[in-house]
Amino acid sequence: MHLLLITLYELGQFLRIVLWIFLPLFVIVLLITTYLHHRRKRRTGEIAVVGGELLLAEGAVPEDREEPDEDNLYKGLLWMKQKFEEYRVQSDERVSNLKAQLDERGAAIETLKEELMQAQGKIVDLTNKLESNMSLLMNIHKELDRSLTTEGPLVSTPEAANGGSGEVEKG
Repeated sequence: MHLLLITLYELGQFLRIVLWIFLPLFVIVLLITTYLHHRRKRRTGEIAVVGGELLLAEGAVPEDREEPDEDNLYKGLLWMKQKFEEYRVQSDERVSNLKAQLDERGAAIETLKEELMQAQGKIVDLTNKLESNMSLLMNIHKELDRSLTTEGPLVSTPEAANGGSGEVEKG
């Protein structure tokens, strides 16, 4: 192993000297940078835009600003206004489309309600017919049972065939 050419004491002294020089320089550079940023921010904070015109706050001294910056600012505001109008038009179109769809669905619901009412009326009619047919079938069934249980030829009256209370006559 090679021995160090300097001792630890000499290394410590070197670091102390470097730090005594570097730390104050670092603090000075940090303060200058902070001041420059603060000054730039204060200047831009004093400028305001109202109604498309560039206004300065009270006590602010106008600096020589380049024309492209003001034009870019104005163009930026015009662009934002145009985008806002486009979004408003798009939202109006969406709302009108949704209203049209809602109206179409409302009309479809009304036609379905009408069809439902017609179907319910048909169901009531068919139920009534079914009940009358069931009573007729029951009368026919009763008559067939009587004819099988009695002896001899039977003659029925027309009233019994229609579901009435006509009695069966023996012949």
